[in-house]
Amino acid sequence: MVQFDNQNRQIKIKIVYYGPAVGGKTTCLQHIHRVVDPQLRTKLYSLNTASDRTLFFDLLSLNLGRIRDFRLVLQVFTVPGQVQYEATRRTVLAGSDGVVFVADSAVEQGQANLQSLADLRHNLTANGLDPAATPLIFQYNKRDLPTIQSIPELEAQLNPEGLPSFATVATVGQGVLEAFTAIGELTLAAVAGRLGVAPGPQGAGLLGRQMARAMRPHLDAAAAAAAAGDVEVTMPGGRTDASGVFQSEDLVAEAVRSNLAATDLASRLDLLSRRLERRVAEMERIAEFGRAVSNERDPAAVLRLLLSNAVRLLEVQGASVLVRQAGGELREAVVHGFEADPLLRIMDPGGRPVASALLDARTPCLASRSLDDDSQAMTLMAIEAAAFASVVAVPLLAQDKTLGLLAVYGDDNRAEFDEEDLQLVTVLASAAAMGYANAVAWQQMEELSRGLEEQVAGRTAELRTTLAESRRLAADLADKKSMLEVAYRDLAALDGVRNELIQRLSLELRTPVTSLTTAAKVLGREAELSPEKGRRLLTVVRDEAERLNEMIESIFQAAVLGGGAGTLEVGAVPAQDLLRRAIAPLRDLAKERGVTIHVLAPSDLATISCEAEGIEVALRAVVRNGIEFNRRGGRVTVEVRRASRGLSPWLNLLVIDTGAGIPEADLGHACAAFWQGADAGAGKRYGLGLGLTIAKRVLENHGGELSITSTPGEGTRVELALPQA
Repeated sequence: MVQFDNQNRQIKIKIVYYGPAVGGKTTCLQHIHRVVDPQLRTKLYSLNTASDRTLFFDLLSLNLGRIRDFRLVLQVFTVPGQVQYEATRRTVLAGSDGVVFVADSAVEQGQANLQSLADLRHNLTANGLDPAATPLIFQYNKRDLPTIQSIPELEAQLNPEGLPSFATVATVGQGVLEAFTAIGELTLAAVAGRLGVAPGPQGAGLLGRQMARAMRPHLDAAAAAAAAGDVEVTMPGGRTDASGVFQSEDLVAEAVRSNLAATDLASRLDLLSRRLERRVAEMERIAEFGRAVSNERDPAAVLRLLLSNAVRLLEVQGASVLVRQAGGELREAVVHGFEADPLLRIMDPGGRPVASALLDARTPCLASRSLDDDSQAMTLMAIEAAAFASVVAVPLLAQDKTLGLLAVYGDDNRAEFDEEDLQLVTVLASAAAMGYANAVAWQQMEELSRGLEEQVAGRTAELRTTLAESRRLAADLADKKSMLEVAYRDLAALDGVRNELIQRLSLELRTPVTSLTTAAKVLGREAELSPEKGRRLLTVVRDEAERLNEMIESIFQAAVLGGGAGTLEVGAVPAQDLLRRAIAPLRDLAKERGVTIHVLAPSDLATISCEAEGIEVALRAVVRNGIEFNRRGGRVTVEVRRASRGLSPWLNLLVIDTGAGIPEADLGHACAAFWQGADAGAGKRYGLGLGLTIAKRVLENHGGELSITSTPGEGTRVELALPQA
């Protein structure tokens, strides 16, 4: 009879292995237990008698699904086959939902098989069970013995109704799992109505398929091992206690029931212990997960942690984390086991994804094919379309905000989700939601902080730029102020030069003008002049005219002092033309003074980069000084040399004379305006004393320089250095 265990939320279905003594019942159960539960998560309990044992275990590891949140569990028993243990057999057989009759194929065991089968039917009736309605299959065991009955013979003796039968060799597991699968399917189909599953073929077929799916991996593994020849021989183990035989059937039945109750209690304690261990391990993992997500600052990393922990803790093949975007739509943030979440692909009647409806409900959802819940019809449609068997979907809620949805999917290879799984997923989702919200807030704070830092940095950069610009402007103003001060000083000096020039010219012009006027008057009064007197007058006129010409030349040179570098028009000037125009006007003066002029220039020098008129004035002024302050019979040499300063080409114009020279003490004044020195040994003064002043100003306007070296009594060397573009 089906048992409902409300405390552990289990439905227990009882299958009994029945048959003659030492027919292989114990070996069958040992093989099933070892194959279906290789990790030995459930124990195999033994009720020992004098020469046989009653074995019992719960197949908790077999995934048979759930019925209305109750997990289906198969309880498998054997009974002692000896005749004297009829009371034990009757007690164990009580409440059976299915029976496997294990017949001994040995020839000599034919009568024992018939007696045991008759005993089975008698005990079923004694327990209020209908032998015709109780699911029954036959195992013809020990097919590996040398002398055995044939299958047709056994069928004729034991199974004239043609019930399912299997040839088995329990010691090597041959056919054992197939027979167990068959009785499981028949039994589940027979109790479908009592389990709340839809009656009729549909409900029976559903439970039968659950049994077939649960046993399929074990059957495939057994077939592969048999094909490879890797078959382990399992001999019945344990020991037999010589504890005697009970004489009273009532006492025997009571003892068996007590033992069964004790073993059932031990099984429950074992189950509770395993669940407790599992819960402790889960709590440790959840605590570790909570610490990890609370310390995480990346929202995407929180979601990845949530998915990986859900997959690991629930041992599932598919899972996803959906997040709600700004517009309210859901999208997959992370997925495992598929490309698109099934709950996003199926739309509800309102045209929205099923996932959105689950999220708006704000409550955890558990849906599976074995649960008869019309409210989850759309959810079931979504998971079935993706070939899954069950799903747990839990909203991610933080501070009353729906952040997203965690969906975990189980397939046919995993037990359907239960309330414990739902609680576990809910705890994970709750911790992850808080961690995700904190990470988002932290990220927003960092972005705000970065924005503020960028603004501060931007403003700081602007202020630094403004400060640098202010400093540059201040430096420019200082430079311009300095330039203005220099220009003002130069202008003041120029004004002084002009004033002195005007004074000197007014004084100097009086003498030649007076002389010319007097000569003109004399020539006008005298009708007849003697030749001698006429020659003297002509000499006076010529000398004074030359003197006026020199003054005019000095005035022209003084005009250069008012010009600056910005007024220059520098260009390529033919070298020969420049030298000729500068020196030619001085040929007569040199001849009159008895001074020779020599010009030395490179033959391949084609042009000079300069402003022609200014360089002509400067060179002519220096050469004129060399002539005027020279001795009769002296020499003035004009030499042109190429030079370089760094990588820039320069040109040096050298004017070397053989005059009286300049004392070292006076070299610092040589370029001063109107300075003519003592003129010792040079006769009278000539010009206005502006020659070197003008030459220096011209060179400076060109970016060049003028330098003077002199040895008194030997001559003077003036170097005009010009940069060449």
